[in-house]
Amino acid sequence: MQAISADFRLAVLILFRSRLWLVALVLSIVLALIAWLAGQFSPRQPATVALDVGISFIRLVVPVLGLLQIQELLAREVEKKLILTSLTYPRSRASFVLARYAGTTLVGTLLVLILALVLAAMAAYIASGHQQATKIDLGLPYIITVCLIVLDMAVIVAFGVMLATIATAPHLVLLAGIGFMVITRSASTIVTLLQSERDLVIRGAEWYQQGLQWVQWLVPDLAALDVRPIALYGKMQLMAAPAWALVAMPAAYIAILLAIACMRFEKRQFN
Repeated sequence: MQAISADFRLAVLILFRSRLWLVALVLSIVLALIAWLAGQFSPRQPATVALDVGISFIRLVVPVLGLLQIQELLAREVEKKLILTSLTYPRSRASFVLARYAGTTLVGTLLVLILALVLAAMAAYIASGHQQATKIDLGLPYIITVCLIVLDMAVIVAFGVMLATIATAPHLVLLAGIGFMVITRSASTIVTLLQSERDLVIRGAEWYQQGLQWVQWLVPDLAALDVRPIALYGKMQLMAAPAWALVAMPAAYIAILLAIACMRFEKRQFN
């Protein structure tokens, strides 16, 4: 436990020394500007549009930054042979991997919270100057939306950690991680579309249907974590599933991905 704590503190220190505070400042300014501009182009629902665009910005930028951090903390360290020094300390390789993941996730969570506060302030400012038929809700619905954004980021970073423990090229972490993010956020929509058109498949219809079911089990449905409508329109009824069901699925995938990463890293040979 002490080894994990030391590795965790070291990972957080490395991340903060990489001037992430400056990145957070720049992203906050960019987010505020984007949200304000989006609101200006929508005379009917300016606060709703600003909040919608801002949430999309956060969901896109923070996971990518998390993948970049994992790329530097794990993949680059392996490439530069610094891992040989790190592994000389008396602790398991699994604790090293888990501490790097925990540090990156903590920093990503702080970044999400900062950006969420900036977005909430900008959306509230826009809403104060315009009367809308449907008002945004920056209370509990917005808090739930932000928490699920953090969970979405945690799944993508966990996938990046798994890649970093097996990849030989550091850039694979970022490229494959972005591909994973796109697939997991669109797979459920594509599967639903294919299921609705299964009557077009005459031969092998049963195998076709089973294949779609396997895809639903193998690929996490991160699109389900995007519950922004409850904050955009202030209606909790728009959340498709209970909160516990939304949390259970990504939490299970995080555990599986980290378990695979730890096992692969334990067996990896460094020359």
